[in-house]
Amino acid sequence: MDDLPAERSRHFTTIVRYYRKFYEELEHSGAGLYRHTKLGAWAASRAPHVFYFFRTINLAVYNLFIDLGSGDGIVTCIAGLFTRSLGIEIDADLCSMAQNAARTLSLNGRTDFVCGDYLAQRFDKADCLYLYPDKPFNRIAEKLTNWQGAVLVYGPHFPPEALRPVRTLGCGKERMILYSNYR
Repeated sequence: MDDLPAERSRHFTTIVRYYRKFYEELEHSGAGLYRHTKLGAWAASRAPHVFYFFRTINLAVYNLFIDLGSGDGIVTCIAGLFTRSLGIEIDADLCSMAQNAARTLSLNGRTDFVCGDYLAQRFDKADCLYLYPDKPFNRIAEKLTNWQGAVLVYGPHFPPEALRPVRTLGCGKERMILYSNYR
C-alpha cells in the first residue's frame, strides 16, 4: 500500500462504500447494526471518525495494530491503510464477515482476522491495541504489565485503572483516548 495520503484517502473511500452497502444489506435483512456476542456486544463503528482519529495520531508509526473485539472488521480494515493490522473477534459470523471484507477490499497482507477470545490470545507483539469497550476492561490491562505500547479506546466509557491517558481526541460527539502503560 502506498503511504501517500491521497492514496490512503482513495482506499478509505472504497472501504466506506463497501461498508455502507454492507450495513444497508444488514438493515434490510433485519439483522441490524448491533448484536450481542458470546462475550459482549458489537455495534457498527463510524468510519469517518475512526479514519480521522488514526490519521491524527499517525497510526503509521506503529508496527502492529490489534483490534480487540473487531466485530465486522471495519476498524481493522481502516487501520490496515496505515499499518499491519489484526482483528480478533469471538463471533464466528462477524469474523467471517470481516475476513470477506478484507478479501473484497484487497487488504490481504495488511489485515488479518482471528476468530477467538482476545483474552486467550497473545498480543504482546503488537505496539498498538484498540477497543471499543462495552464493559470495564481491567483484565486486558492486567495482561499488559510489562508491555510497552499504546492502547486506543473508542468512547469515553470505562477508563482503565492501570493505564495512563496520554491524549484525548474528539470528532463531533465521538471520542478516542490514547493510553499508555508507561508509569
